[in-house]
Amino acid sequence: MIFLIPLLIIIGVIFGIDHLYFSDENSKIEIQKEIKQEIKQEMNSSLKDERSKYIEKLFDSKTKQ
Repeated sequence: MIFLIPLLIIIGVIFGIDHLYFSDENSKIEIQKEIKQEIKQEMNSSLKDERSKYIEKLFDSKTKQ
């Protein structure tokens, strides 16, 4: 039982160091994900605009005939 206490302390220290080291990495990854989502949304909105313009062109050309 006495041997478990140092083992638990060592494991706690390892997890603490791991958390401190990788918390910065996790925040960087979150920021990258947000940027990718913003770019995706911009691309989707531009695609929607292009689609609507194309559809308007199609209907305009058909009504003119």
